[in-house]
Amino acid sequence: MERSKKEKVVEELGTKLKALNYMFLTDYSGMSVAQITKLRRELRSVDTEFTVIKNSLMKIASNGTKAETLKDKYDGPNAIVCIYKDPINAARVIAGFLKDIPNLKLKAGFIGDRVITPEEILRLATLPSREVLIGRFLGLLKGQPQRLVHVLSGNLSKLVFVLNAIKAQKEQA
Repeated sequence: MERSKKEKVVEELGTKLKALNYMFLTDYSGMSVAQITKLRRELRSVDTEFTVIKNSLMKIASNGTKAETLKDKYDGPNAIVCIYKDPINAARVIAGFLKDIPNLKLKAGFIGDRVITPEEILRLATLPSREVLIGRFLGLLKGQPQRLVHVLSGNLSKLVFVLNAIKAQKEQA
């Protein structure tokens, strides 16, 4: 590759890495072109990109980005998984492929400013999606005021019963 092309690739990759909040690093050695193409297609459906990149270019492009924390993992045949939306869906796709394609290996990743291990990436795959988690949270928020009103109304109704009983006793006496 010519120097000018390398500089352009580094610039584009650096721009992409600066914008990312989520990324996984994988070892793709031993995978066929058909398997890589299928993986790319599946990942694209969850707004994720699978890119094979030279380690030397990756080291240069990752300077000043969150991906710089993974520099010690840039050895061997690497591909980066650039996640633009939900990392849980991307982790699910990769976990599914790990069962079918044992040659695909997770090395590490980052979520926000936190570096994560391959085990943590696989654990992400077992979590419910972002939309489900938001729905559960909103359900909890909606239920709490209703419970508070129920508890408070229960105490008020007990107070009214006690006052009525006292009134009835005084009327009889």
